[in-house]
Amino acid sequence: MSDTLHELYPKFPKNFPLPMLLDASTGTSLMRDGMPAGSCTEKWVLDHPDVLKSIQTSYEENGSDALYTPTFGANRPTLAREGFDNPDEMNRELASLSVGKAKFTGGDMSPTGLFIEPFGDTPFDEVVAVYREQAKVLDEAGVDFFIPETNISLQEARAAVIGIREVSDKPIFVTMTVDNDGMTLSGDSLVSCLLSLAELGINAFGTNCSQGPDGMLPLLQGLAPYSLALGIPLIAKPNAGMPHEEPDGSRHFDLTADDFAKYVPGFLESGIPIIGGCCGTDAEFIKKMRESMDAHAGKLDYSGIEKADTDSMACTNRETVIPDIESLGDPIPADENFFDEASMASGDFVYVSLPDEIAADTFIENAPMLPLPCVVTGDPTAIAKAKRYYNGKLLVVEE
Repeated sequence: MSDTLHELYPKFPKNFPLPMLLDASTGTSLMRDGMPAGSCTEKWVLDHPDVLKSIQTSYEENGSDALYTPTFGANRPTLAREGFDNPDEMNRELASLSVGKAKFTGGDMSPTGLFIEPFGDTPFDEVVAVYREQAKVLDEAGVDFFIPETNISLQEARAAVIGIREVSDKPIFVTMTVDNDGMTLSGDSLVSCLLSLAELGINAFGTNCSQGPDGMLPLLQGLAPYSLALGIPLIAKPNAGMPHEEPDGSRHFDLTADDFAKYVPGFLESGIPIIGGCCGTDAEFIKKMRESMDAHAGKLDYSGIEKADTDSMACTNRETVIPDIESLGDPIPADENFFDEASMASGDFVYVSLPDEIAADTFIENAPMLPLPCVVTGDPTAIAKAKRYYNGKLLVVEE
């Protein structure tokens, strides 16, 4: 069945297993083993490397195919807020604790805490540079793939992927964090996230945190037709149910490892072949997931999942359409009158002409305020520039 799954997902690296079991929560186990609440996790791990090594050894011994490096918050802005100015050195040392300890090592990357223009004050390319800096060190340290995770903004996830791709051609897995309606904190839909990030060349996509397996499963089931069409497998890394606070301030989650593992067949059978655990999960969860995964891996059949027509789709960060390109009409020039004309466009998309890079700049400046997806035509260089910054997926047609 493994070879068949790789045929279904040609964008996924053939030397990685499918189904694939990721690791469990690092933070949960670190706090259980002595890390005080409120600590800078990266600094605490460097001061207590044996604790991290013990946790990751237990994950590997219980069946994890991959471990995440303890570099989640090790980007420059996040470390600066903790008072550290040596991200390269810290990433190198942290990655060395994990690389080579399992079959595969993922370079873990978190949101930066920066807000991207025009809704924030940080230029997009500045955020790209943050991820590029961290990715370069992780790549040199020997990670096998990159995992920007817990993303609450499609545009920042796009910046992460672009930054990684500027320094490495290794596989990129991306996971978003969404509410129970499948929307990020920034208002991005999961379908839009998948379509947009697929354009940038990711190799796997999914969600982590926020939900337990019962809440995450239906959200990802809805993505399966898009995932199969794009050739990109889905990832589920749910929490161990819902957290409950005890009188002493401690938290526990309501699912046991056995409870959690009962959901594994449902994920696998629904077109979600990459699974792991987030908050509240530990080595016992990995053990039970491994047992369940091995029992069901050879029985998977995705032939009943009808592929979506992703090639014909355009999307903003939240709205997806299949434009009728047979009746496009005349495109709206991206000039000084562009926003006024585009704002009055009828139908469910905007058709835009990008004859040069000046037009691309005008489009890039105004596109975040347009509620409709865009179809573009024009100069290839101008279109490529627009696609770099557009927070969605542009459908490109020839003039």
